[in-house]
Amino acid sequence: MEHQLLDKNRKKPKISAHVCPQCGFSINLKDIGLRGGTTGLVTCRNCESSGPIEIQIVNKEPAD
Repeated sequence: MEHQLLDKNRKKPKISAHVCPQCGFSINLKDIGLRGGTTGLVTCRNCESSGPIEIQIVNKEPAD
């Protein structure tokens, strides 16, 4: 029982990321690149939608 409580209380790492308004796919801001950083526009790798950078704080996905 204590083990379950510890897992719930463990803080999950967060990152700043662009979140696609079309599909919800998130891209770490470190991976936006120079072009996206200078123009403020980014293309989603998942659905290929283009638009302005939408910055949100999201849970960091576990590394595979």
